[in-house]
Amino acid sequence: MELEKKNVILVTGFGQFDNHVVNASWEAVKELSKLCDNSNEMSDVQVVVKEIPVSYEDVSTCVPALWREYKPIVVMHCGVSGKAQCLTIEGCARSNGYRRPDIYDKRPDESNIEFQVLETKVNVKQICDIINDNTSKTKCNACISYDAGRYLCEYIFYKSLRIASNRTLFVHVPDFDQYSSAQTAKGLYDILCYILRDVRKRKQ
Repeated sequence: MELEKKNVILVTGFGQFDNHVVNASWEAVKELSKLCDNSNEMSDVQVVVKEIPVSYEDVSTCVPALWREYKPIVVMHCGVSGKAQCLTIEGCARSNGYRRPDIYDKRPDESNIEFQVLETKVNVKQICDIINDNTSKTKCNACISYDAGRYLCEYIFYKSLRIASNRTLFVHVPDFDQYSSAQTAKGLYDILCYILRDVRKRKQ
């Protein structure tokens, strides 16, 4: 059973911050969009990509609005990590502890936020194995992390996990000195293909 054309997969990357004048996550997401546009595997879904400012307020506003507007079957957020040596699939996100200021020198108000850890219900272990089994084609490796860094990457992940933990994934991508944008995009494409196949199975 094929998905209806109206179904959307939403993929986000981040804009510039600190020394990341060109953010590797957004560049990879743009390349991913091209792959999806020319893919038979994605012919029955719409892949929507969005660039998100590295701002707590923008994330708090944009994330719920994007879920409402597109009603996506899956959301995959991407962000760059200078520490990442490969595609790093995050398993959980925390509700508070965001002390690092954003591009507007702001932090979220955590005065009334109870500490909470949310885990994605997407099978990160299986996704990681699939990427590593396919390394000869994509030239990408993957690993799993349970510490997304308490900055905008973890913040956006947490916001989406609150909405739908069974349809939310976050991937930290390496900077340009590790993988090219095209290389990263191929790995992200394989992740989306896995998720899409899983959605199709559940709809049968």
